[in-house]
Amino acid sequence: MRGQRVAIVGGGLAGIAAAEALSRFPFEIHLFEAKRSLGGRAGAYRDPEHPSLIDRCQHVAMGCCTNFLGLCRRLELEECFRRDTKLHFIDGDGQTHPFEASSWLPAPIHLASAFGRQRYLTKPDQKRIAAALWEMAPPSAVEKYAGRKMHDWLVEQLQSEVAIRCFWEIVLVSALGAPLSEVSFVAARKVFVDGFLRHRKAYQIYVPRIPLQDVFDVQAALKLEERGVRFHRQTPVRQVAYFNSRFNVRFGSGSEATFENFIAAVPWHQSPKLFSPILKNLMPKLDNVEEIESSPISSVHLWLDRPLTNLPHAVLLDRTSQWVFNHGARQFKESTGYYYQVVISASQDLAGMKHDELSRLVLGELVSAFAAQPAPYLLDYQVVTEKQAVFAATPFLEGLRPTQESILPGLALAGDWTKTGWPSTMEGAVRSGYLAAEAILRKYDYDEPVGDSDLPVSLLSRMLWGLGKDEHRR
Repeated sequence: MRGQRVAIVGGGLAGIAAAEALSRFPFEIHLFEAKRSLGGRAGAYRDPEHPSLIDRCQHVAMGCCTNFLGLCRRLELEECFRRDTKLHFIDGDGQTHPFEASSWLPAPIHLASAFGRQRYLTKPDQKRIAAALWEMAPPSAVEKYAGRKMHDWLVEQLQSEVAIRCFWEIVLVSALGAPLSEVSFVAARKVFVDGFLRHRKAYQIYVPRIPLQDVFDVQAALKLEERGVRFHRQTPVRQVAYFNSRFNVRFGSGSEATFENFIAAVPWHQSPKLFSPILKNLMPKLDNVEEIESSPISSVHLWLDRPLTNLPHAVLLDRTSQWVFNHGARQFKESTGYYYQVVISASQDLAGMKHDELSRLVLGELVSAFAAQPAPYLLDYQVVTEKQAVFAATPFLEGLRPTQESILPGLALAGDWTKTGWPSTMEGAVRSGYLAAEAILRKYDYDEPVGDSDLPVSLLSRMLWGLGKDEHRR
């Protein structure tokens, strides 16, 4: 390995994870990023009216995101995130329903009392939801309901419209980036099993304390630079070709370099364009990636003249707004503004709405949800929509996702869209980067995993449904 060169194209979480894993070995690593900063979709922007960076979209991790949390641990980023053990659901009448696990009960009954406190669901609805969770939990359900769409399955399980809208949809649309009429049962099952049923800490969320650009473009990059990783920001890679057992990479304004190894860690709609025709012919799976459906996420940023709530975040039911995050007091021009970010996943239906109209709709929903009197004055707003924010977890998706390893030693793909078994999340991106690194390492007869194991399955969940049996590391 010593002296062998690796080119990683793409400075998002997949590329960062691949660089972190390979930096444990004596490679010479070069990471190319077309933009000015690292982080990919987990990035931020700067606005002249606001001194601090603004995240394009609020990203959070869950306790089940073991590889993302492992990456943060290895790069000493743990203090950049706050772990929250209590969620808050606010119903259409403005009533707040806390959601927090028992302090001592094991999974899956650790959340039974939290579930019971969601009074916007009737007792019959709660019983039918519990029955549906019981039906979806066993590993045999994957094969039994393969190819099914989640909404159709829920109707078969006698779920009411209220249960679908206020329980299943509020969780799954945020996690999977598509309406339930398009989401696959298998992807939905993974969200509930991994996030709520297998381990008592899996549901907890990790919220960034600082802008994500500071996390990944500054602190993570510094740690990787200490390990010898070389970053080439604002350096787009034009094409990669292969000859004489090496990868010839053309980048920037006509520069070229050769590498023994190459990882493409760019979005699915960009990946096929990187490779020369001959090289692309060796990667037939890329022929189908353009069929992967994308889904937009809209983020509405509001600066108000007074605080709305002391809650750090909340889930809003029966509204256009889905999640709201309270970022507290921030400097705004010559005064102080209170900054809130509202996230709306699968926001296709909002495409024709003007930004000021959407911002005032969202503000009205927040005022109603938090019973804010007198209503705050809107100092400023911004709406950011990532049109290809995530891929939609449809029943046909898994057949389109390529593996990280190619038939050519030293060539690998990375990105949350590759085959990880996870939806389009920070965890999926990190897992893909680690799997790509493992593909490179196998060229050198190194077969040990570089990532982290999943959370262990509780004994009760194992006994009830057989979760965790015959389960591989990732």
